[in-house]
Amino acid sequence: MLADIGVVHILAAAVLAYGLYAAVVATTTGVKMRRLVRESGPDAAYAALCASRGWTYTSKGESAPTRFQLMPTEVDSALTPGPQAIDVVTGTHAGLPFLSYEHRSWSRERMIQGLYCYRSERVHLVGFDLGHLHPWLHLRPKPRPTGLWRLVSRSEDSFERAYFVETTRKAFATAVLHEEMRDHLLRNVARYQFDGTWLVMVVDGPARPEELEPRLADLTAFLDLVPDHLLNRY
Repeated sequence: MLADIGVVHILAAAVLAYGLYAAVVATTTGVKMRRLVRESGPDAAYAALCASRGWTYTSKGESAPTRFQLMPTEVDSALTPGPQAIDVVTGTHAGLPFLSYEHRSWSRERMIQGLYCYRSERVHLVGFDLGHLHPWLHLRPKPRPTGLWRLVSRSEDSFERAYFVETTRKAFATAVLHEEMRDHLLRNVARYQFDGTWLVMVVDGPARPEELEPRLADLTAFLDLVPDHLLNRY
């Protein structure tokens, strides 16, 4: 019986120790999560740029992270922060309403028991609201293992090797991807998508204020290559 009592005491101590350990891990994880999502406040450079252009700026947008398809929005754990839209800018460019923001998302990976690391992804999204619906079309560059890809002849075959194409209407995709458009895309690393009424461009990396206007110009260049009859047809 004494032996049984000793075993019970050992088990109770083990349970208590594990409970204390779990509490420490949970507290530490919570602190890390708060550090990940803490707000830095408005960006002065963004605020100055928008004031000079007549655009609207806010340091964080609530609905933007889930507005578009194929953006990282799923949370893989209750202990992983949800996606955020940072440095949100709205305004008009080239006669079209636009939206720009940095999309931030996180994933949580287990290293050892009770120890996790967080990985973040930051992309810059710029989009024009075209005012009416178009078929879904997503153009995404494939990984390019070397710097020699620019030397490949710009043929239809080379484009198919360089880009993933997803669409709900093949005829629309074929008409958009004419030879001049394929050449334009082969010189770029952004991904593009017709998403509802929006034409969206996504570039890996943070959204810096000095890059906003050049990326609006890039998106305008893409739009200028889309045949007019496609923009007015749907």
